[in-house]
Amino acid sequence: MPRWFVALILCLLLPALPVQASPLPTAADRWKVEAAPRGGAGAAVLLDWQTGEVLYARNAKQRRAPASTTKVLTALIALERGDLNDLVKVSRRAAYTEGSSMHVRPGEVYSLHDLLHGLLLRSGNDAAVAIAEHLAGSVEAFALLMNDRARALGATESHFVNPHGLSKPDHYSTAYDLAVITRAALNNPKFAEIVAQPARELTYEELERRTVLYNTNRLLGWVPGADGVKTGTTAAAGPCLIASATREGQKLISVVLHASNRWRESADLLEWGFRNFRVAQLGQQGEILRSVPVYRGKLTAVPVALKEDLKLVLPRTAQEVPPIQISLSHPEIPAPIRQGDRVGSAVIALPDGRDLVVDLVAAASVSKANWLDLLYRFLVSLPEQANLPR
Repeated sequence: MPRWFVALILCLLLPALPVQASPLPTAADRWKVEAAPRGGAGAAVLLDWQTGEVLYARNAKQRRAPASTTKVLTALIALERGDLNDLVKVSRRAAYTEGSSMHVRPGEVYSLHDLLHGLLLRSGNDAAVAIAEHLAGSVEAFALLMNDRARALGATESHFVNPHGLSKPDHYSTAYDLAVITRAALNNPKFAEIVAQPARELTYEELERRTVLYNTNRLLGWVPGADGVKTGTTAAAGPCLIASATREGQKLISVVLHASNRWRESADLLEWGFRNFRVAQLGQQGEILRSVPVYRGKLTAVPVALKEDLKLVLPRTAQEVPPIQISLSHPEIPAPIRQGDRVGSAVIALPDGRDLVVDLVAAASVSKANWLDLLYRFLVSLPEQANLPR
């Protein structure tokens, strides 16, 4: 066999082969907790929804076929760019898309709201294509939106060429990227509502049809607190599942790809996560931590506050919370200062040598002092200086 032919075959196959990246740092590595369940999935990850912290990872950055877990990103884009009341006419291409289906027909008109239910509950490939064509004009144009949105979310090891996940060599994602995308999707209340439903009945009087869409996610009603998210299966991807569950305000997201038993492995991961970790809120967005001196401002000090919530994943056995250290950009912040300007960071040193960092911002505006302000401040300070011990 000619060498050029062998090289050509390898080039065609390489995009479909798993690509292993450096391992992710995890809370399981950082803290002393019980060993995580060792499932048979080719790749797996467990993520805390509030903080984005990775609790457990196995081959989590390995590129793999994602199957219908792709539809989480399709739904997210539809909710961000579309209107639930939009009317979508089904094309022949959409209606005759192979694989799982919500059984729409060419020329029929559905609301985007109903197509999203067909996409996420029944895992309709036909619904995915109809949504893509409605929002972007074509599947190919919609794929460009998918890749742009994935990169913006930080899912940088993924590449999508269709909205449904039918296998293509250049259509791939990772367990970690899918968890990141799902975390963003679950921030959308409508998405969270749809994926938590075991079933949904849709009635179309003009079509004289009533359809019941059953959720393909068997964890709903089985695992306590289960509230999502999406199944996926193809020959290349194997059985896949993105699952979520919420207990006492703590939400976890698990992803298993090419699993031997996606239901048991997902349930075991979620149970292990809830059993071993909790989220500690160390500060709230806008909470003032201290005042900082201002250099040549109309005010001599400005309060500084957390730009966002300061939350940390801790083992449930942890008795103490690591201290917050404040790192300022300047010992004295030069005026003028606008409310919201970054002035430093709140830092928590973690056991593995990494830092949890949240920006500190000015909680008020301070204009620059003029020469009269400075003169007045000097004159006021004279009596105080005279009383100083010599």
